[in-house]
Amino acid sequence: MTNTAFQSFLLRWFQLKNNRSLLRQEQILLSQALSHVFGLYLVQLGRICPHSMLEGNRARHHILMDQSLTRNAGQKLMGIEADIDYLPLKPDSVDAVVLPHTLESVLDPYHLLRQIDQVLIPEGHLIVTGFNPWGCLTLRHRLGEHRQAFARANLIRAHRLVDWLSLLGYDIEWLNYTPVTCFGKQTEKRVSAWQQGLDQGQRKPGQSLGNLYCLHAKKRVSAPTPVGLNWRLTDWLGLKRPGPVAANPSREGYDGARCEQKKKLFE
Repeated sequence: MTNTAFQSFLLRWFQLKNNRSLLRQEQILLSQALSHVFGLYLVQLGRICPHSMLEGNRARHHILMDQSLTRNAGQKLMGIEADIDYLPLKPDSVDAVVLPHTLESVLDPYHLLRQIDQVLIPEGHLIVTGFNPWGCLTLRHRLGEHRQAFARANLIRAHRLVDWLSLLGYDIEWLNYTPVTCFGKQTEKRVSAWQQGLDQGQRKPGQSLGNLYCLHAKKRVSAPTPVGLNWRLTDWLGLKRPGPVAANPSREGYDGARCEQKKKLFE
């Protein structure tokens, strides 16, 4: 069952003045990931802002799927009201799926990933955004004014998500974090020198201090096993193919001697 309370909280929370810049940073990461996405159908599961977040991709049809949609929720998107836990989509029918904090709003994220794996086509794209549990601002909100709302969220570390997707057969194409910011007011254009140094330093060891992350994964296609004549002509289980059998000189001499004995018997 989807946690609609946390989802509607994010819809309001990202519209606050102090959090709009964080939403813009997430939009930049999404645009970078979506620039490599193309196909017929691009589906966004859940929403965190009134406007569309699917700009910068080459997909022909954009679909927003959520449990409750208002008239202006999708704007240019095609809206579908449905339970995210039970996707009403055909297998192998979607080219790309975008999850903006959607895994944090469901009780069983791995169950949702298995459903997405069924509806994605081979070599389909999966883009996930989420809060870094160890991000500076994330920790501040988890312990501060909005701690009750964030306590209901299922925050997932990016490296744990990488392990899940690897088990499902996905290749991680790209993973990046937003800059390190520890202040509520992020509207200022100037950033202090120590903050810039911290941002550059945290990117080298693994980019694990940013407040938000964006992950782009691609569904792996299993290579078919060749059958027929090809596998018979190759070395199988390390056994060498038998070469031509050479004539045994001793055997030829033995057969010749027996023929001479038979001739003597019938003379």
